Amino acid sequence: MKPTPEELDILNDQNFLKLKNSLSEKIIQYLAKIERALADEIKEMPFQFPVGTFLKAGKISKGEQYQGLPYFILDYPRLFTQKEVFAFRAMLWWGHHFSCTLHLQGDFLQQNKSRIIDNILAQNALYFCVNDQPWDYHYQENNYQQISTLTRATVSQHIEEKGFIKISDCLPVTAWSEYESFALNSFARFLNYLQ
Repeated sequence: MKPTPEELDILNDQNFLKLKNSLSEKIIQYLAKIERALADEIKEMPFQFPVGTFLKAGKISKGEQYQGLPYFILDYPRLFTQKEVFAFRAMLWWGHHFSCTLHLQGDFLQQNKSRIIDNILAQNALYFCVNDQPWDYHYQENNYQQISTLTRATVSQHIEEKGFIKISDCLPVTAWSEYESFALNSFARFLNYLQ
């Protein structure tokens, strides 16, 4: 296999990876700042998180291959077990978006689903995951759709058949200065839909 001229240009470009590494460190630091701000919010709120939800610290992770591109994730608060999921995820996907997602699965969802459905259906600017599985984060129509385009029956059927709910919203990656306020506002807004 022979590299293309464009690939050889990248191979010869020492600056590209240095910039990527520098930017990656800034992204991780920014997610850590968002984590601290969320921790301050969580300390002050009366919301009753499901038993076992990890509230002491978030988990920041990164990878290189979500649909071929790097990504950075903050999960906080988080609860991931075989049967239960309660997770707020802030994610930066290289070249695409900065998103905030609430993922619910298990007893908490089942006990509160009628109220949650009522609250999310009253929203306009919100995405609802229609995928068969909850581990995709792109905003193509086979994964997320605007909640305003869905009926109560569609949302209820999805929960019954798939056993999870994911609601999400996003910003363009160029809106760097807005990430923190967007994450805090999304977190408060999403939790409000659960009450």
